[in-house]
Formats: sequence, C-alpha cells, structure tokens
Amino acid sequence: MFTLPNGLEVILAPLPDSPLVSTWMWYRTGSVHERPGITGAAHWLEHMLFKGSRNFGVGEVDRQIVGVGGNLNAFTDLDFTAYITVVPQESVGLPLTIEADRMTGATIPSEEIDKERNVVLSEREMNENTPEFRIEEELFGLAYRVHPYHWNTLGYADDIRRMDRDRLVEFYQEHYRPSQATLVVAGGFDTATIRPQIERLYSPIEGSAAPLPDLPEEPPQRGDRESTLRGPGSSSLVRMAWHAPPVGSEKAPLALLLSAVLGGETELFSPGYSWGQSQEHPSSLLYQELVDTNLAISAGCEWQASISPGLFSLRARGEDSVDPQRLEEAIRHLVDRIRDKGVPARALEEARSKFRVNAGTVWSGTTLVAFRYGYFRSLGSVALERELLNGVLRAKLRAVNEFAQELFAGARSTVRFLPEGP
Repeated sequence: MFTLPNGLEVILAPLPDSPLVSTWMWYRTGSVHERPGITGAAHWLEHMLFKGSRNFGVGEVDRQIVGVGGNLNAFTDLDFTAYITVVPQESVGLPLTIEADRMTGATIPSEEIDKERNVVLSEREMNENTPEFRIEEELFGLAYRVHPYHWNTLGYADDIRRMDRDRLVEFYQEHYRPSQATLVVAGGFDTATIRPQIERLYSPIEGSAAPLPDLPEEPPQRGDRESTLRGPGSSSLVRMAWHAPPVGSEKAPLALLLSAVLGGETELFSPGYSWGQSQEHPSSLLYQELVDTNLAISAGCEWQASISPGLFSLRARGEDSVDPQRLEEAIRHLVDRIRDKGVPARALEEARSKFRVNAGTVWSGTTLVAFRYGYFRSLGSVALERELLNGVLRAKLRAVNEFAQELFAGARSTVRFLPEGP
C-alpha cells in the first residue's frame, strides 16, 4: 500500500497465477453525505460517471471494456461508492486510465441527466413494489431522526424529480477527490511495472485539503417506535431494530457474534459486494424459534457494518395462516430470553468456529480479493478485517451476554407489513 502526494491511496494485490486483473476505485462518500433536497445524489452521480468524461464519450467506457473481453459495474452504499472493472491482464492500463479520467473529469451532460432521471425513478418504483424495500426504508426513517442514515440510498422520489446538473456537479466536486479515494488492483500484473503507470496517471490530479463537514450525531432514542404498512403481498412481515455500535467500535465483534447466534451469518462480509438480507440458517435461534415451529416462512438477523452507529435488526416473514401479532410476540419472546438468560454457550462456540473456518476459505478470486481490501479500508482500515476476526475469536461468553443485555434493553423500532390482496 502506498499514498500519492495528492492523497490517493493505492493497494496492490498481485496474484501471479491469475489471467485477470480486477480494478476497484472506492470513494469514501455515499448517501450519508447527502442532505434533504439532494437525497439520491450519490447514487445518481454513480450513474453519471458512465456518461462521459474528458477523454471518453457517452457509452465509450462500456464499449471499450467489453471490447477487450472485460466487464464493469458500480454500486452506492450508505458510506461509500465503488467502481469495478475486470479485464484480461494485458488490458490493465485501460481501467486505470478510465478511473483517472473520471475522478475529476466527468462531464455530467445535462441531456444525459434528463435521460437518467427516468432510469433512477424506475429503479426506485421497482423497489417500492417489494414489501422488503418498503419495510427497510420505513425502519431507517423511524430509527433515525437526525443522522443521514434516515433516507435510503436511492433518495426520495421528489428529490429525484427536482435534481438538476448544478446539484450533481456540486456534489461531484466536493466528494470526488484523490484524498477521498482508494484504488485497489488485484490479479496478474507486475508490481514494478504497474506502480509507475499509476503514478503517471494519478499524480497530476490535484488534491484537496478541505475536510468534509462533520455528520450530525443521532440523539438517543427515548422510546419504542412503531409503524404499520399495508399493500399488495402474500404474507405478513415484521422487522425490529435496535441502535447498535459502528464497525470501528470495540463492541463490533460482539455484535457479529450475537447476530451469528440469532441469524446464522458467520462471515465478516458478504462476497460479491452484496450485503442485503442474510440467508436462511436452520441452526440459528431465530430459525428454530420461528420457522421450525411453523410461525414463519423465513427469519434472519442483520447487523450491517457502518461507519456511524447502525442498526441491529431481526426479521421474519409469517406463514399465511399465522396471525402477524403471534409472529411479533415470538420475536419479542426470544429477545427477552436472550436479554435475561444470555445466549447458549454451545451456540456461541459453534458460531465462533464457523467464523474461523470462513475466514480461512474466502481468499479466492481477483475480484473478491480486491473487494475485501477496498471494503474494509472504506470502513476504516485494511487491518479492520483482522481486528474484527481477532475480536470474534477472543470474545468471552460473558461479554456477549452483557452486550445483548445492553442492546435489547434499549429502545426498539418495529415495522410490520400487512398484506392486502395479491
């Protein structure tokens, strides 16, 4: 890892046996850096960075990458935005040139903004048709009153309709800068050759010493909050959440372990740069309590790593014939039992063992290696992954139980979805 004078961090991960090179440009900016009136700007800007820059016209980036047999993608999250390209090793110079060009040279043409408006609105409307999206948006809006986690990454529909070029350009100029970025390159390349190439492409880009504004701190939630949604659907859903520590907290490993015991997820991150709802795990306490008893079709637990304090949530989809109130009561009963009696020691050790096994098997593939470096750096540091794993392996049962008591004694936010027709 090295840093250029303008602040750009570069992480090189050579994999000599790989015929491919995966290039990731991570910007430590996401929907958390928006404000009311420009929600959705980070996600929209991600789209616009494929719409032309100084040396690449509209659609040219896609054509050139596909032309060499590669593929590309991008995504926006709460705390960061990432641009991904995978190409044959002999074409590594192409994605490096593309990312350098659009770091500060995106043209953001007005006519393309107008075209993209319908695309972004359609993406939001498509998500609104799923109860899971509606519940998540409602839950974060309920749990956060001040902090920008309050709104979804897609932004509000009214803000999307009113978005103009001036607002997007302002957001771009403020957040897309070398000092806010990390370039990760993994795969079959020669370090002695690629480093001078990176320095030649990125060193001329002017840096910025201006710090980003501080984010507002969410005040303590003083009481339980509830919301009921209705709409087309086939089954009821319930999701409960408590405010939880950020990924940089010393309690983060405890949150990982508690989430694993309740929901079954035993990975420090979700491969494939997708971290939505967790998968089904029949060995988890939630599954045994809700699915095995025929109360729920599915059940899971999420603690998404975030830079600011996030949410620890439990979710369940009810069987068609089950009263939604029974589903909610079952979740509360499990939470109360964990809070009062703690987690079973055997379940904790099983979760810890799975974490250890998973940590030893995930180092594979150029794209996954590049993702992991950039993901953990964007959340804090490359060393964060190892720190979290060490914390998980060392955590005592007593510490996990004390964390559960503290977490579940706090105010709860609950959103339920009641189906009305197909």
